[in-house]
Amino acid sequence: MTTSTAPRYSTRELQAAAEALAGGRFSKPTPRDTAPAGAASVVSGRGAGSTVVEDHVEDAALPAEPVSTGTAPLVRVRAANAGAGASTITLALADVADGAGIRTRVLDAAAPTWSGLLGATVTELGAAEGWRRGRRGDGVLIDRVEEPVHVPSEVPGPRSADGVDLTVLDAGWSTRELMAPAAGCWVATTPACVEVLVTRPHSLALSQTESALAGLEAPLGAGQVVVVVVGAGRWSEREFATAGRLLRTAHEQEAVLFAPLLPAKALPGLGPDPLPKQLTNPSQRLLERITTITGPLTANRT
Repeated sequence: MTTSTAPRYSTRELQAAAEALAGGRFSKPTPRDTAPAGAASVVSGRGAGSTVVEDHVEDAALPAEPVSTGTAPLVRVRAANAGAGASTITLALADVADGAGIRTRVLDAAAPTWSGLLGATVTELGAAEGWRRGRRGDGVLIDRVEEPVHVPSEVPGPRSADGVDLTVLDAGWSTRELMAPAAGCWVATTPACVEVLVTRPHSLALSQTESALAGLEAPLGAGQVVVVVVGAGRWSEREFATAGRLLRTAHEQEAVLFAPLLPAKALPGLGPDPLPKQLTNPSQRLLERITTITGPLTANRT
């Protein structure tokens, strides 16, 4: 019996590949005499009626274009598993920062059809540079991707924003998509002061959390990683019996926080209204944890 080693791709990745094929968008050819060992040959179109045989290194990492998210400290929020609640935690963090007088920008890097923050603004401020901007509360800007994108590398670089004390990046893609060898996207690689990983308290989610923690560039010992468990009030050995070594280490370092999972009646969606206190209170603790790492977020104002 043989085991297939062919890579598996998500629906969004396959859809993007199909659209690239239909639109005639192909990778640049690599000369055969300079190809590294182990390269595989593929055929790609180079205009009407012609094909070129080129060399392609499978799973080669594509370099991410350098981007600037501004001078404000960057906090990246990502989900360890599907439906963990990363967008909810992002918005709750922005709301409590706003309440503390911290001017906050949220970067929602999700494709528009997958975004959890489409309805979270009170006032729309127009679109530019591939992003649609809105305002929420007294000092929260929310930038959302304007055009459809299918893989993280298609997310445009952030537009500029003045007078911001804190940038919160809602990564908006699965851990697998962000950490794929060929992802090459600024969403995953731009250095962040704090990495926030959102998860749920069940065995599969905890297993995926362990994998996500292992893939983070920021080491646990540096104090830059915070795990938020949605749907648990505290750490109990019974509930977290399947937790791995890295998650247990985070707990020992007091880097695991907890937030409730609210029913749909209490939180029907992420709209323009303020979030319930059941969410903002835990997010206040998250903000306090972040400021112990970044220092006072309003200290650099001019």
